[in-house]
Amino acid sequence: MKTFFSCIRSIVLILFGLMALIAAIKGLGDAATLWQARNWPVVAARVDQCSMYRHYGKHDSWWEVSATFSYGSGFDRHYQESWTPSDSPRYSRGPDPVVSEHDEEALTKRFCDRAAAGGLRVSADHPSFAWRSEAVETGEWKTDLGMGLGIGLAALFLIAIGALLWPGREAAMKSAKAKKQRKAARAMRENVRKSRRTDP
Repeated sequence: MKTFFSCIRSIVLILFGLMALIAAIKGLGDAATLWQARNWPVVAARVDQCSMYRHYGKHDSWWEVSATFSYGSGFDRHYQESWTPSDSPRYSRGPDPVVSEHDEEALTKRFCDRAAAGGLRVSADHPSFAWRSEAVETGEWKTDLGMGLGIGLAALFLIAIGALLWPGREAAMKSAKAKKQRKAARAMRENVRKSRRTDP
């Protein structure tokens, strides 16, 4: 039973590590795309839908914006993105503050109008690749890079701990240690026999 739970513990740690590693790869991919987007041309875009919702953390809450853009010839291409504005108000929890409908509408208009005015950065070689101009100009790739590296290190740590705690590995290490000790004991006995033979 102890071995069973040890296996479950290692599997859970490795699975969480793999999920975190996938998130890190996505973050690093976003950072690389944002960095490349600095050289993409700015194109006019139309905001077809834009909404705002509260995101709740453990100690505070903040606003996130989700928008769908149309761009290209005849606005036949579409791009959707969700982001946290850099100047989004943060509210301490416990209790959660009540935000009036008027204030929420004003924030929504400000964030959505800014996204519409900024337009999109679109790859000339691959027109399906697009990003908000505001995200490119404010250097969000640095944030994504830092988060990707941090999450990646945490993911590798979880995977390593899961592997180290794997019961089969522990048994193999004990077996190798015992084998080494037996080998050392045989060598010692052999040395003792040799020394006895050479004694006068």
